[in-house]
Amino acid sequence: MCVRGMVTLMLASMVLTGCIMSTALYPYRITNGNCNCEQFKTTDPSAHVTYTVTARYRVDEGIATRVEIDIRNGSTDTLDLSLAYVRISSRNVPYRYNDKFLAVTIPSVGPGRAERLTLEGEAENLPTEDPWRAIAGEEVTITLKGLRMGGRSLKPQVIRMVPHNPKLAK
Repeated sequence: MCVRGMVTLMLASMVLTGCIMSTALYPYRITNGNCNCEQFKTTDPSAHVTYTVTARYRVDEGIATRVEIDIRNGSTDTLDLSLAYVRISSRNVPYRYNDKFLAVTIPSVGPGRAERLTLEGEAENLPTEDPWRAIAGEEVTITLKGLRMGGRSLKPQVIRMVPHNPKLAK
């Protein structure tokens, strides 16, 4: 048997015996306002700041989530994030910093510029043996507060989302 055939046979046997975990990424659906979408964009018109949010998750022995928030400053002032905090609250997944405000790692966004805030979390100690059960009924809320521009505080941003569950889509 050639090497290529052996590798194919080994991969097939690993899949059949369950040795390879799925690394498929699934989207969260943002449910703010009338949106039920994979990407959500909102603008604070008084400050000319736009927030674009996307999120994905992976299920294997636990659940891993990645949220990306693009912050675009459309004003002529610098957007100050030195006092900004972000909180992610999960209904079913016990992330390490669940429901706690953490300092934003971006100090500022210059005029006409954009920065990406990336939040990643992983939980392996789930309240159920099947990680897909934690996904069923899951809801995540992201709160971003403490942003300032020109000496004034901007309105906090709250984004709600639910995971697309491929087990329910069948």
